[in-house]
Amino acid sequence: MISEATQRWKMIARSAFLTTIPLFCLLAADPALAATLPPKANVAVQPGAMMILADSDYYDTLARLIKNASQRIDLAMFIFKTRPASDNRPAELVRELVTARQRGVKVRVILEYSGHDQTLNQANQETALALTNGGVAVFFDSPGRTSHAKLAVIDRRYCLVGSHNLTQSALKYNHEFSLLLDNPALAKEILAYLETILK
Repeated sequence: MISEATQRWKMIARSAFLTTIPLFCLLAADPALAATLPPKANVAVQPGAMMILADSDYYDTLARLIKNASQRIDLAMFIFKTRPASDNRPAELVRELVTARQRGVKVRVILEYSGHDQTLNQANQETALALTNGGVAVFFDSPGRTSHAKLAVIDRRYCLVGSHNLTQSALKYNHEFSLLLDNPALAKEILAYLETILK
């Protein structure tokens, strides 16, 4: 008979194709521990823990991690699209990233620069301007290769991987699926991968 923890882990593994990191990276987390975490639990605070971040849970968790960051924030996003509306979640994340930078956290954002999609470029360039005006380091990938990654690493420990872009639709309305892994070793691998985007 298959245990509940095993069944849940199999469900997570089947969903791993949505992520931009190979499945073997996800296996670094303990499946039994992952199965004990409810979907809306507080941010994981012990190495090896994993949380499912479905739909709008991703925004709440990312915003909380940014607010609590003490050392470093690294983001790589295909699209980071803000709007001036007061309830715009991506714009709120921009404000939180700038606030983190102002309190001394090192913040780096890597965005897609498309060789053919000027609408995407405009959205990312507008966000980049707001971030750089706040002291955040922003980089664009080469227009010759699409960077479709949606990655965040907070304090070289918390890793968010999955399908969420930083758009109002993705953060509030869409069906999206991501994972939060508290795993310094995985964080190191993701940070090394981000360096390859910048080459």
